[in-house]
Amino acid sequence: MYPKNVLSYLYYVGFILLLANCGGIKPKAPTAANQTLPPKPLPAVISNIHIPIKVEMKPFFKMADDAFDKEFKGSDKPCSGLRYDYKVKRESLQIEGSGKTVNLNLDMAYGFKGEYCAACLFDACVNPPIPFSCGWNEKLRRVNVKLASDIEIMPNYRIKSSSRFTDIKTIDPCEVTFANININSILQSQLKPQLGKFAGIIDAEVAKQDLKPYIKPVWDALQGDIKIDRVGYLRFQPKEISLGEINMNGSQLSFSVGLKAAPIIASASSAASPAVLPNLSAYKKNTGFEVYTDLYLNYDSLSAQVYSTIKDQVFEMGGKKIKVTYLKLFPAKEKLGVEVGFTGSNKGTFYLLSVPEFNAKTSQLRLKQVEYDIETKNVLIKSAKWLLDETIRKKMEEQMVFDVSDLMKLTRESIHASLNQKMDFGVRLQGSLQDLDIKDYSIQPDALVVRALTKGNLQVFINQ
Repeated sequence: MYPKNVLSYLYYVGFILLLANCGGIKPKAPTAANQTLPPKPLPAVISNIHIPIKVEMKPFFKMADDAFDKEFKGSDKPCSGLRYDYKVKRESLQIEGSGKTVNLNLDMAYGFKGEYCAACLFDACVNPPIPFSCGWNEKLRRVNVKLASDIEIMPNYRIKSSSRFTDIKTIDPCEVTFANININSILQSQLKPQLGKFAGIIDAEVAKQDLKPYIKPVWDALQGDIKIDRVGYLRFQPKEISLGEINMNGSQLSFSVGLKAAPIIASASSAASPAVLPNLSAYKKNTGFEVYTDLYLNYDSLSAQVYSTIKDQVFEMGGKKIKVTYLKLFPAKEKLGVEVGFTGSNKGTFYLLSVPEFNAKTSQLRLKQVEYDIETKNVLIKSAKWLLDETIRKKMEEQMVFDVSDLMKLTRESIHASLNQKMDFGVRLQGSLQDLDIKDYSIQPDALVVRALTKGNLQVFINQ
């Protein structure tokens, strides 16, 4: 039998050994653990989206052509001088545009008959009048007429044309002259008022045309949200619409619409009401497409990634060593916390605090300024001061590297796909992604949110 005091001593030693084997280093978690700051709202960067539009002008001018007589006639029968009747037939209007002007070509054919009275007395010709004709009971004589219409587009999306007669050229003229008066010149003077009337008809018909049906589908289509796989919803948020320089090529009117937008990529779809199509504003040349988006790096996946590279490593200092048994990231207000479980010369847990740093070129996330939390420092000073050595801290910092290339690649591919697709109303997007740059980050409850600025070019085409 052991003396009572010896039994007490053995019991005490056993209790201490039990504590040593079962306890270990267990500091309190950082005071800021699992606390987060509100995320900043997504900034909206003004982008100018280029929208080329082509409008076939033939139908517009055809309506004017149909409204103008295909045949017309007239006469002038004074007592003395030239007395004549004329008739004119015309072909359909031909269109050939260049720049801001539509050149209109009109082939006509004419004939006339009449007589010349040298002198007249009491409403009767003194001498027998001399008859003449040209293209009357024979093949009509040809003449080519040219008109021009200067085109502009008004703020209310209406087309305005300013048409005018520019030239008339007789192809096979009638050589009829009396008293130095050329019959062809007189005929041309009779045609000009008719051509002026035709120019007015052209302007009236063109003015009826509204370009809103060409532009409104683009405006409406870009009001909706565009789903981006694994990223969110692209929302263009169009603000203004402007018209660039117009150009006629043949019978086709080409112009560029500049859409001023403030696009964002949001995590959820929007139910906002579409905005009304505004009047055209001053044109601003396309300067590219920019949009911010938030990428989510889940703490669990990041923890698993870095633990897979660190779990088999042994950290040594002064003959003592530890091996990491688990690693977990967590938010700590403006910093990212790291909970590290370990075994070896000592066992237990310690906490690190760090600042994320991104390198978009290498697609890497690094934890910099890694340091022990104050609670961990206080415990280690008393029980395992050797763990506070800079060698271990620096080695830990070197291991805190995360490869986010897959996320960056998937994001680029998803955004690129969203910028190249067919939409409603016959609208088609065609874009290219040039850059994806990390601008900021936000430490949130379940993930490290990375704010990226996407830059590229975007054109919008519409099936006319």
